[in-house]
Amino acid sequence: MYAADPVLLKKLGPRIERVLILDPVPTSGKMMGEFLRDFGSRQISMVHKTAGALGVVANMDPQLIITEYRGPEFDGVEFVRELRRSRLSQRTVPVILYTAEATVESIKGARDAGAHEFLRKPYAIKDLFRRVENVMLKPRDWIEAQMYVGPDRRRFNSEAYAGTRKRRAEKAA
Repeated sequence: MYAADPVLLKKLGPRIERVLILDPVPTSGKMMGEFLRDFGSRQISMVHKTAGALGVVANMDPQLIITEYRGPEFDGVEFVRELRRSRLSQRTVPVILYTAEATVESIKGARDAGAHEFLRKPYAIKDLFRRVENVMLKPRDWIEAQMYVGPDRRRFNSEAYAGTRKRRAEKAA
């Protein structure tokens, strides 16, 4: 088990009691589930195909969704996109997307689909814990725009910036 701060685990536990894991490889999903049990998850459901996964989300009402990027008969990015644009009350549930193919395109694809976090495989338990901690204890604003629905893609707020040009498009003074 990852030696996380007990106070942090106590805060996190009630927020991740119900977790849905979508993974086309059962052993990979089971390993992820065991790590999440160590973090405090009590009800973990696994789905091995993205077809029909929205129905599982509606019935289960998960507090966290963790999904693989792609696999046979499996498209995690498309699942996230459909979830975000659905009428389900669970459409804002935090989603962590993980994959072994951590390319710029896959990271941007996950972000643009509406995933909260991205995790590269193989991962350390510490890395998984950080992602879970970020999505559950450091929530981001929710954005609903014509081309994007999901968490604010800006990870850090730079309101304290005192320079003359906060954005590249601003003209130099």
